[in-house]
Amino acid sequence: MGEPIASDWLSFPPSQRFALEPDPAWDWSETDAEGALVVELSWLPDALAGRLDELVASPDLARALTEAGVTGFTIATARGLLHENFFEAPGTPSPQLQRLVVGDELHADLSYQRKTGLIASPRAVAVLAAHCRQLTISPLREGGK
Repeated sequence: MGEPIASDWLSFPPSQRFALEPDPAWDWSETDAEGALVVELSWLPDALAGRLDELVASPDLARALTEAGVTGFTIATARGLLHENFFEAPGTPSPQLQRLVVGDELHADLSYQRKTGLIASPRAVAVLAAHCRQLTISPLREGGK
């Protein structure tokens, strides 16, 4: 059986785009010497978390996006460190993360635009909505505003 999809989103025309605001699970990040995005987590992140164009996804979400044929992103290495004031129980292990590197092609299912932020097609939103609990989704009008 395939990954879950919130199929209501598929009723929108494929050209419709939505602005996304993922879980902002960290205040600090850097790219290490090996090119991995390292984030210092304040809490366990949602399946999609990020700030601006620095995004991480759970391995399950990354796999679901790929299996659904969502375009406009690649997967890279990410690592989460637990902040000293982490909001979970002591001994909680760092979650497995993958970096979601989103391009700027407006016709792709996922894109990142400096003025608008993270943008998604109905197909991408259908997968994201099925996996994320803390994702804000807002429709964009024509012209991307």
